[in-house]
Amino acid sequence: MSSSAQQHVAHQSHQQRVAARSQQRKVRKPKRPRAAVVATAASAAPVRSEPEFLEGLVIEGDLYLLDPTTRTVYSSERDDDENLVPVGTWADGKLTPLPAAPAPAAPPPSAAPAAAPASVPHPVPQPLVFEATEEDHCETPPEAYAHIAPLLRLVARALGREPAELRVYDPYFCNGAVARHLAALGFPLVHNRNEDFYALLEAGRLPAHDVVVTNPPYSGDHPRRLLRWLARPGGAPWLALMPNWVYAKPYYAAELGAAQLFVVPRKRYPYWTPRGRRADVASGGEKAKTHGHTNAALGVRTSPFVSFWYCGGFPPTARLHKLAKRPPPDGTMLCWSLDALPAGVLADGDPRKRAARDEHRRKRPRDDAGGRGGKGKR
Repeated sequence: MSSSAQQHVAHQSHQQRVAARSQQRKVRKPKRPRAAVVATAASAAPVRSEPEFLEGLVIEGDLYLLDPTTRTVYSSERDDDENLVPVGTWADGKLTPLPAAPAPAAPPPSAAPAAAPASVPHPVPQPLVFEATEEDHCETPPEAYAHIAPLLRLVARALGREPAELRVYDPYFCNGAVARHLAALGFPLVHNRNEDFYALLEAGRLPAHDVVVTNPPYSGDHPRRLLRWLARPGGAPWLALMPNWVYAKPYYAAELGAAQLFVVPRKRYPYWTPRGRRADVASGGEKAKTHGHTNAALGVRTSPFVSFWYCGGFPPTARLHKLAKRPPPDGTMLCWSLDALPAGVLADGDPRKRAARDEHRRKRPRDDAGGRGGKGKR
């Protein structure tokens, strides 16, 4: 190629490069609307995730929330931004608190000291609108409700609802503690009012509900009447906290047939009598001797019976089998039949209890005097 031809090609290539750069400058990216920029910035902000599954945990009478995966323990009260507040970790049946936060700076001398938070006592009991036996005035402890929270979440999921939308019905009123305890666990829609359950049942005016959670009166024929109502065709799922002797009664199989599941505490449940509900306890009578510990928010403590949750009426969509694949709530056993109940909670009339007691005595070591245990006769 001649020198003049080479110069012509080089000049043409230079013109092409200049034209290409000019075209690139003309094609600019469209400006995003301001709203889109704001939205992008908001979506880029870190979002605080929360555990998908929480269990109730009661420690020394106070309710907490436990993440069973990480074993993190949260307060049952959220902060001002509605976030969970971690307080420690749970391991080997003990709470290890988080390291204490640095102490805040001392207020100036002119500032008034902040008032200490006061304990919230339970409401003053009001006269009941129905006949009741004083011995039946005992409310369920908060840990018992924490133990059945996973079951209630299964019911809500089967209905396609959030736990906060689940309608819970407790037909037997004492002083309303069930509503307070379940609300702290995330179930605020609880119907438990000072009204005559049996009168409403006869009149066909029971409130709409998705699940029944109740601790019925144990006197008279209340357990039998409850079981008859729970076992009716088309009834809602139910969880009834009742003594161990209920399953040994002839009416248990006659009215109910069988429960689907038993939630059994490893430690006997205490019950709480609202102060002012029982005259014999308030006046220091005979029953006051068996009602020792007092809690401002719960009442006077008693533990007269071995009791556990009888559960039934769950539809297949509740998928109870999922519970069998998970560890049970801390402090409980899940028993899928009466045969699976541990010896420590068997009713006195159950032949298995006598057999277990005889077996225990047989295995006790003999002492030198020929007796079992102890030091023998002197």
